[in-house]
Amino acid sequence: MKSILLLAPLCATLALTAPTTLTPTPAGFVPGDHDWVVDAVHSSVVFRVKHADISWFQGSFDHVEGTLTFDPAHPEAGKVALTIPVDKLDSNDAKRDGHLAGPDFFNAKENPNIVFSSTKIQQRADGKFDVTGELELAGTKKPITLLVEKSGEGDFYGPRIGWWTTFSIKRSDFGMDYGVAKNQLGDEVMLSIGLETTKAK
Repeated sequence: MKSILLLAPLCATLALTAPTTLTPTPAGFVPGDHDWVVDAVHSSVVFRVKHADISWFQGSFDHVEGTLTFDPAHPEAGKVALTIPVDKLDSNDAKRDGHLAGPDFFNAKENPNIVFSSTKIQQRADGKFDVTGELELAGTKKPITLLVEKSGEGDFYGPRIGWWTTFSIKRSDFGMDYGVAKNQLGDEVMLSIGLETTKAK
């Protein structure tokens, strides 16, 4: 009886630390030996922008999904495809979220997703990666190169690899120039993306 009582808190701890959901394989995606799927539960997208040239304001997108192809022996053959639903934007204010989703910014009704698709990957001498691709935001596509680093890897309910990148864009390049002229809201937006990927099955 005593051993059963001791097992109870252990089981509760395992329930809290284990993944709450299995990472689904995207529809139409046929995984190969070097393919990985983004674990949305353990991934994040955070943005930062200057308000009235006074303070930095942060918000997030509460969901990111996608696939990666990564062969350590041939990183140049890799691919990255990410999708971030605009309706998952969270600025900590429902009224502001609605404004950001509207025509002044993302125009989410016409452009429901932010999409990144890689076109080239190069590994640097320091082990990091230059990932070049196309970023689609608010209906406008622009080329961009991201400096990406591997944040860790291991086995946690299956093989996992973590990735991290921080970069900046000018929102006016994507047609979102609301508040720029009067300096109400900064043009430069900093983004940080942390991905945890699981082996595709």
